[in-house]
Amino acid sequence: MLAHHYLEFYARNTPDAPCFTHHEASLSYSEVNAAANRLGNGFLDLGVRKTQRVAILGENSIEHCLWFMAASKVGAVAVPLNYRLAPAELAFIIEDSNTRALLVLDGMEAALDALLPLLPAGIAVITANQPDTLHWEQWLDRFPATSPAVDVDKDEPFLQLYTSGTTGNPKGVVSSHFNVLQLTMMNIIATPQRPDAGTAGILCAPMFHIGGAGSIVAGIYNGQHTVLHRVFDPVQVLDDMERYPVTSIFMVPAMIMAVLQVPGVEQRDFSRLQTMFYGASPISETVLRRALEVFKCEFIQMYGMTETTGTVATLSPADHRRALAGKPELLRSCGRPSVGVEIRIVDPAGNDVATGEVGEIHVKSETNMLHYYNLPQATADNLTDGWLHTGDAGYLDDEGYLYLKDRIKDMVVSGGENIYPVEVENTLAKLEAVADVAVIGVPHEKYGEALLAFVVTRPGMTLVVEEMVEFCRDKIAGYKIPRQLEIIDALPRNPSGKILKKVLRQPYWENRDRDIG
Repeated sequence: MLAHHYLEFYARNTPDAPCFTHHEASLSYSEVNAAANRLGNGFLDLGVRKTQRVAILGENSIEHCLWFMAASKVGAVAVPLNYRLAPAELAFIIEDSNTRALLVLDGMEAALDALLPLLPAGIAVITANQPDTLHWEQWLDRFPATSPAVDVDKDEPFLQLYTSGTTGNPKGVVSSHFNVLQLTMMNIIATPQRPDAGTAGILCAPMFHIGGAGSIVAGIYNGQHTVLHRVFDPVQVLDDMERYPVTSIFMVPAMIMAVLQVPGVEQRDFSRLQTMFYGASPISETVLRRALEVFKCEFIQMYGMTETTGTVATLSPADHRRALAGKPELLRSCGRPSVGVEIRIVDPAGNDVATGEVGEIHVKSETNMLHYYNLPQATADNLTDGWLHTGDAGYLDDEGYLYLKDRIKDMVVSGGENIYPVEVENTLAKLEAVADVAVIGVPHEKYGEALLAFVVTRPGMTLVVEEMVEFCRDKIAGYKIPRQLEIIDALPRNPSGKILKKVLRQPYWENRDRDIG
């Protein structure tokens, strides 16, 4: 099976069913399939061949969906670009991926002007109507709506997403058709109420993130109506939940927090909502409990990463109910491995650690990436005998639940004690005045590193160090309590919702030989 086979199936069997809606534009399954065929034939006309890269730059759009499906039909590899990157960063990815065709969407004109002089020769640039480029509609209309005749194998690459690049240059993570479809099937098994024809889902995660890219394929796989949001807007999310038969949505915790803060959210109609998926970063117990109260639907937490093509562990609706019935510590868990997934916790020497002991999480899954693009050493370092080295620190309990402690690189060593900031952050998030929080290690002459808490306070509320310390005294060990506090307006986050701790650390570690104590 290939990603586009499901599109073709529904185009034959339910041709008039809505496939994608993007604001006021809507396309049926037959219309999406015909447009994807034209685009696939356009790729072939440009000389794009199997395994060659085709990139797209812009906010979420129907064009992204067509781009993915057309790439599938001709065996090309879709490279959705992070439109928030600087032109030099975009140019690096385009050159690194050996992109043959680049679609630049409306709203990216300034980026395109700065990007054009940096592009390698030979790239076909497609826009709505910019000078010296192929014009999207006119160009697409030149090609037939018949299916391109290309033989594509399920194990060939389909998607290339770039890691966030918080350290060094970003790496291209290459996933196959098989990887993406296995992800979709694994997630369906984990979902008690499967989305299908006649239901709708909202896609508001960016499509250059696995949460967004995977959702495109999942919606088509299920024959579902996918409502696309150009960017995340909490009010629009609530409006569309009421406007369409939305039964499922994926949001990162930062998005859930924003939706819950919309005035009047409690009075909205969520009666059709069956499942809310969340993941990509930790969520505090306080936010999760509030979300459960408001949405009154099933919650599924998903743990994974770009290198695993998404989810490899889930905290099921039954787990959430069990947590609320007297086992609240489960809400801090990522859940248990998805079907067919194996998880090990290892020490620095690669040996399995005891149950309950913290180590690096290693994952074996049929969704594990093929490789990092053109980086054989990085691939070898992070993918050994089928086991992906996640770089996440965590542990397994005696029931097989996986608990994250932090990114290994985010661990703070203070006075010889290892401290995982996510534990401190979960505690501080319970403070009434705290709307958002991040904890980092900063230089300390005596202890090497000391904890510093960055806090975004709720409107009209304040917080001081003494109050923070007193609140924590009976909740976490003394050496885990931050003694420094910075009140800021907002935490820096990447588009997938992860806090950019490197940005927070940089002023404190500047001009030092290393950025840990």
